Amino acid sequence: MDQSDVNDSHRRRLSTRLAAVAAAAAVASGAALTLPVAVSYAEPVPPAPAPVEPAPPAPALPGEPVAPAPPVDPAPPADPLPPGVPPPPPADPNAPPPDPNAPPVDPNAPAPDPNAAAEPPAPEPEPGRVNNAPGGFSYLLPEGWKVADATQLSYGQALLTKIPPPGTEQSPSDTSVLLGRLDLKLFAGSEADNAKAAARLASDMGEFFMPFPGTRLGQQTTPLSAGDLTGSASYYEVKFTDTDKPTGQIWAGVVGAPAAGAARGSRAPERWFVVWLGTANNPVDQGAAVALAESIRPWTPPAPPPPPPADPNTPPDPNAPPPDPNAPPARPGVGVPVPVDPNTAPGMLPA
Repeated sequence: MDQSDVNDSHRRRLSTRLAAVAAAAAVASGAALTLPVAVSYAEPVPPAPAPVEPAPPAPALPGEPVAPAPPVDPAPPADPLPPGVPPPPPADPNAPPPDPNAPPVDPNAPAPDPNAAAEPPAPEPEPGRVNNAPGGFSYLLPEGWKVADATQLSYGQALLTKIPPPGTEQSPSDTSVLLGRLDLKLFAGSEADNAKAAARLASDMGEFFMPFPGTRLGQQTTPLSAGDLTGSASYYEVKFTDTDKPTGQIWAGVVGAPAAGAARGSRAPERWFVVWLGTANNPVDQGAAVALAESIRPWTPPAPPPPPPADPNTPPDPNAPPPDPNAPPARPGVGVPVPVDPNTAPGMLPA
């Protein structure tokens, strides 16, 4: 082999290597030019994640132990009470729920006195006791009697009639009981002494309810004691001239406290009477009459509740008549000053 062939072969191999290197460099350069440039931008702060409520525990399978509940944080201790103030009583688990319509508690109201005596509880209503508001008293209803309509009475505020026997609806007409306040509608009300008032009441009522000629027999007087009230009763019978009429009977009792030093004719308002009428067919039960009179107690009906305040938002009644333009002005109340024109008022003319 000659020398020129060797050189040519060497040059060809070198040119091939240089071309490969140049091609690789060109590819690398092109790749570098086509890569994207990373640009950094300001991003907002992400919001805090919402609290995740713990999922309810899965129900335990039969036979598996139940996991204990997580502990509850204890409440913070209450502020200590001032010295000398007793701790409040524990809450009653059986107490009724608070009334939503109750008025709010006044924060400025004085605290209750722990040493104050508690109010005594209201007495239980006595079985059979009847309250009579018009007469201002109460009484125990006798056995076998009932309260009847008293609107037509000339004297008294209560009327008792006997319960009809079985098989009938009509009460006996020859016996009844009257009760009421002993006022000046009755002549006996002018007697300050209870014994004299009872005797006068029995005499007057006998003539009123038994206006027939006859003779009074078996007169009796009985003292009475109705709680703190003292009294007296008078009883007698009347044998009528007409023998066809059964013998009449009347029992009258008066209880109460006449006004101290009251003169004849003055009213003693705290006195009440019982008049028990009967005949030989339905005689007066004097024992029951005494018990009835001695069961009388003063009684005052409770005051009615105040009317609710007028609602200012209530619309006027469309059916109400219009005001009379010719009506005189309303008279001022007591103690309200009234303007007076001195030029027209009598006794106040200018000089």
